[in-house]
Amino acid sequence: MLDTATEAERSDQLRLLADSATAFASGRLSLARARKLRGEKPEFDPAMLAELAGQGWTGLLLPEELGGFGLGFAEAAVVIDSVAGQLAPEPLVPVAVLAAGVLRRCAAGERRDALLGGIADGSVIPGLAWQNATGGLDPADPAFTATVQGEGWSVSGQARFVRPGSGATHFLLAARSDKGIELLVVEAGSDGLKLVSEAQADGTSLARISVEGLRVAADAHLSLSAADFAAAIDEAVLMNAVELLALLRRMRTMTQDYLKTRVQFGKPIGSFQALQHRAVDLLIQEELTAACLNQAIAAFDAGSCSVDERSSYASRAKARAAEAAMWTAREAMQMHGGIGVTDEYELSLYVNRTLALAPWLGNASAHRRRYVRLNPPKAGSDA
Repeated sequence: MLDTATEAERSDQLRLLADSATAFASGRLSLARARKLRGEKPEFDPAMLAELAGQGWTGLLLPEELGGFGLGFAEAAVVIDSVAGQLAPEPLVPVAVLAAGVLRRCAAGERRDALLGGIADGSVIPGLAWQNATGGLDPADPAFTATVQGEGWSVSGQARFVRPGSGATHFLLAARSDKGIELLVVEAGSDGLKLVSEAQADGTSLARISVEGLRVAADAHLSLSAADFAAAIDEAVLMNAVELLALLRRMRTMTQDYLKTRVQFGKPIGSFQALQHRAVDLLIQEELTAACLNQAIAAFDAGSCSVDERSSYASRAKARAAEAAMWTAREAMQMHGGIGVTDEYELSLYVNRTLALAPWLGNASAHRRRYVRLNPPKAGSDA
């Protein structure tokens, strides 16, 4: 537990970081820029990702000896909230949280350290390929299989839902072998690596990666335990929920402003009681989601919860955030009327980004099922 003085100091640091991140995002990550990048290949600007790295944001969770800052998830959430709120397509969570989280749990070595250092300075943009076609959430059942062949490895299988879908410099193939979970580093564009882009509603894309007998050199192999792999995934699930909360807040704020300015029958439509009740419901969903996320982030930063508790926090946060964001998107469109579904109106950008991010790493239903598996109702309880 942090003492009162330490908590106050960290609270001040978080506030300063939030102010800095908000100022940078509003000044450099405009919605017009996000609109312009839709459908592009790559779907993000590598130079901007390098600029985010220059701010230190891709290395927030990395240790200082690898070019990072060794900070916590509260700090990461502040930055991710600002970037996601401006719809920046740069893959901050997939690279700086998911891929980095997996790599920093691998044994130290030249290859691993170079990749993590590259993430910190923005020169390396890895995509983790681990989910099979069904989109399962079990890290002990990765998409690929690997067998020892000579001095290297032979890898086969197909993974979907890989983010970033384009613009990655490397792919990290999670594979099962006779020894356990293997992480195999393959450069983008390598022979035998087949990549198909799958377009998302917001103009970004996911990658479907297929390999058959792909030869991987021995020095491109990193060992990883299933437990460490699961921990990295839980961290990404939690930060994905932070992204969804940022979208939810923006959609609610836009709707609130619209209710104040749209006039019908000689008065703002926000004065109508039925719409006031719906607006309050939006605020309730936002506050419940924020409370759920804050509790989970505090638990992750404390580092004292068990494996099942950590996964439960992550799944509860993602289920709440995904469902609340999807519901807010529907309500916002309805309360905006016809303008809400037009591509020219900014609300549509947030709705489409919600459609892309809510199912990534498991939708609300998948995480509710996972939560129940981890916390089965007890006989005789009211659950």
